[in-house]
Amino acid sequence: MQPNQLSKLTLAIVLSCSCNSLLANDTDEKEKQDIEVIEVTSKRNQANTEMTEETQELLNIAGISGDPLSAVYSMPGIVYAGGDSGGEPAVRGSSPDDNAFYVDDMPVGYLFHLFGDSIFNENLIRDFQLHPAAFGSEYGNATGGVFDVQLRDPRHQDILTTIDLSMLRSGVMVEGSVTDDQAFYLSYRRSQMHLFLPEGEEEDGYTVFKAPISDDYQAKYQWLVGESHKLTFTASGASDTGGINISENSESGRVDPDSIGDLKISTGFDSQSLSWQFYGEEQKLMHLVASHNKEESKQSFGNGQFIDIDEEEYSLRFFYQLAWFENHKLGFGADYSKSMVDYEFDIIPYYCTDHDADCNQQKGERIQDSTDLEVENIAIHLDEIWNINDNWQVNLGIRAERDDYTEQSFIHPRLSINWYATDALTVKAKAGTYSRFPDISTALRKIGNPEIKSPEATHYSLAFEYQLTDLWFTSIDIYQKNLTELARSTDDLQENDIKYTNDLTGDAKGIEWVIKRERDNGWYGWASLSWSKSERTDEITNTTSEYYLDTPLLANVVANYQLNEHWDFGLRLTVRSGAKYTPIVGLRENPDYPDHYLPNYGELNSKTLPVYHRLDLEAKYHTQYFGQDAQWTFAVINAMAQENISGYYYDPQDNDSPNNYTISGEEDIGIFPYIGLKMSF
Repeated sequence: MQPNQLSKLTLAIVLSCSCNSLLANDTDEKEKQDIEVIEVTSKRNQANTEMTEETQELLNIAGISGDPLSAVYSMPGIVYAGGDSGGEPAVRGSSPDDNAFYVDDMPVGYLFHLFGDSIFNENLIRDFQLHPAAFGSEYGNATGGVFDVQLRDPRHQDILTTIDLSMLRSGVMVEGSVTDDQAFYLSYRRSQMHLFLPEGEEEDGYTVFKAPISDDYQAKYQWLVGESHKLTFTASGASDTGGINISENSESGRVDPDSIGDLKISTGFDSQSLSWQFYGEEQKLMHLVASHNKEESKQSFGNGQFIDIDEEEYSLRFFYQLAWFENHKLGFGADYSKSMVDYEFDIIPYYCTDHDADCNQQKGERIQDSTDLEVENIAIHLDEIWNINDNWQVNLGIRAERDDYTEQSFIHPRLSINWYATDALTVKAKAGTYSRFPDISTALRKIGNPEIKSPEATHYSLAFEYQLTDLWFTSIDIYQKNLTELARSTDDLQENDIKYTNDLTGDAKGIEWVIKRERDNGWYGWASLSWSKSERTDEITNTTSEYYLDTPLLANVVANYQLNEHWDFGLRLTVRSGAKYTPIVGLRENPDYPDHYLPNYGELNSKTLPVYHRLDLEAKYHTQYFGQDAQWTFAVINAMAQENISGYYYDPQDNDSPNNYTISGEEDIGIFPYIGLKMSF
């Protein structure tokens, strides 16, 4: 997102008062005027401290606990990749790994905790934009969707402390002015899920010895220099930890004895950035930002197996914009990043992708290694926005990029055309090509292919937007994604040292309809309905299968109503087709462990899970305590207690045989009520 340019406004208000004086002879009385001039100035670099109206509406969606990024799952074409219990979003038939995340114009590693909630305090987000397809040339390293988050600037006010307490998480935030032109905020949050998962109690062979805990922080210090410059230091970070013991009596332990033992997960990152922005005359804008990011991921499991990944990245981004001719705006940008990844592991590898029906058939021999990976990326991009007339606008962009690991260079053209057909109807057509760095697990030597290529994509999008009335708006969006150079696992691991090749392609297409009502008489909301189809084609076997995240029909309804100054009510209803899955059709003996069985799978993604539906309800009560504003939140997630199935698994029993076995369903989150309190002082 590019900052909006503000022009200087000067308003002179002339107030006059007259006084009488004596005049000689028979002349009339004259007025002598004393003129007082009050000048009010709005600086071009003023702080952007308030949330946009669109983001505020996302914040009020029921069942998301004030997390606007989690609201993406109420948008058409967006589904959880790992069910309601966690996982990153899958956008319009693409893999979650195809997405890119930006915070304050800088790419970051992730925006979501392990349980699916975002890493940001709701009070700090100014704007949140999702670009599901055919996005502009300022974004790179993505073939799926782009999540662009802008944190708001600190408010120039007396020091204010806000405390947020709920059954899901608790947090504290401090904000205020340091001087007339300098201000800051600092936020810290910690999850409360561990309070509902007691440690040390065994259930079905699993024992939680480290209840999952997530935390995050954000800090920003800003100096408004003069009337045209803005200098901002930002720091943010997040972490997730958890641990569970897998015994031989558990489902995992009976199917795969290699997993028996303690499973511990610890992930986290810390980032810092320094940003300088200059706002000039005639829509001129210059932005330079440098950042440092350090990310760690540690997993240990089974009998001494572990994966430790340490990644450090330095980034530099520059952007310059000017209005160079009448009705023309030119933007130029340059990006540079250098990443160093230390990868250490002792594992029994499974060489598979999300297109393999049975990863157990891709099992390798236990292997140890300590390696590193260093990648330098450089990109330049150019955008020309031409307002041809009142009815037509063209945005022509191009992005050139190269990384020294894959030694690939790309030229990505991108085009956007807006036709303002009438005052009510707008038609938008977009197209572009994209690429991203391959998954690290497929690119490393020993367990991957250091010659692997970058996945690529071509996007097309055609949207019709119509303003029905002053309150009602509707849109239809048609899209097509062509995916190439996707990673495919090799068929014979014993005879082939190359574990992955780029012999998989994909296709995703769909149509999305949205109708929205603006706020009036206390209520607003929207509804959406989408149809989509996502497939993958094995270019070696020439077989095409539906993608495991293919969700043909998806419907959402969101409504909010303000009863009075104290009470707000909201609901969210989601109904969608079940995702695809590969059925279990029998058992076979485990070649590594006698008296144990492994499931045999049928045709890849040939079955569909039951229809999913979930209703969330929420009420907010606004009041005061000790003269300070306070807000209570009462919510029920999955209020209808629907038993949504996210997958099926082989459930081992004592009398199992290849033709006698039990298949069980894995349920998503059940009914879950919660209460929260937010108060400032």
